[in-house]
Amino acid sequence: MKYVITALLAIGLSFSALAELNPRDQKLADLLLSGDMQRVKSAAKGIKDNEINNPELLDIAAEILLRKYENAYSSEVDTLAWLARAIGASENGRYYSALSEVVEGSGQKKLVRHAKSALGDIDEAAGEQYALGMYKLPDGLYAKEDDSVRDARILALLTEGDLASLKKGARAIVDRKVQSQALLDTAAEILITHYADAADNKIDTLSWVATALGQAKSGRYLAVLTEVEENGSHRKLRKYADRALENYDDTYGASNAQAQQYEKGMLGKALPSYDF
Repeated sequence: MKYVITALLAIGLSFSALAELNPRDQKLADLLLSGDMQRVKSAAKGIKDNEINNPELLDIAAEILLRKYENAYSSEVDTLAWLARAIGASENGRYYSALSEVVEGSGQKKLVRHAKSALGDIDEAAGEQYALGMYKLPDGLYAKEDDSVRDARILALLTEGDLASLKKGARAIVDRKVQSQALLDTAAEILITHYADAADNKIDTLSWVATALGQAKSGRYLAVLTEVEENGSHRKLRKYADRALENYDDTYGASNAQAQQYEKGMLGKALPSYDF
């Protein structure tokens, strides 16, 4: 509900603040201000593909890029790369400094590569340079998610009871490199409960659960993953458990097997059957 309200507020703002835009550009502005990164990606593609150079749209795109690039999750990098390319395609020197900041400050190689390409399209700075905050986004829109809010949201997904939500929760753990023991114990309990006789329709989801456990830095899930790798019900699941185990090296302090290992039932609460 929080995200819906934020999106509605953002759309309302776009209608009031950008009322002079033509229908096509207004639609793109609404997508940029939706709070949904997939819609932002669609807008960025639209701006680039249609060679749109409206500064009002580009200011929004630049604001989102500058607000997100330092703390971007891996799932967001492609969208931010499209924003950079859309801005570069305008050939507007106003955004040279913004793109330079992304190139110099981002730790994401793909984003840096695309921002460099966008800088090449612009060639050089010209006029007043766009800086963070020049376009006022609604409070909280595209801000870094608080860890406690993130963990509560992921836990709700893991325990919703359906495979789609479980997969989404596991992917969020991987994408955000979450190290919460409460979340990882929940994932481990799900995996150890279902790995031995999982039906074919559960294998892809459980493979994501195994991958989520593989990025844990504590080494606590070494025994669970080893059990799944040796006795999993499906070759694909065993393969992903094996890949997850490859992460358990000295970098994570797990190869010495000194970490307390998770065992079935430690979670201390019942979980759904994940039958659909």
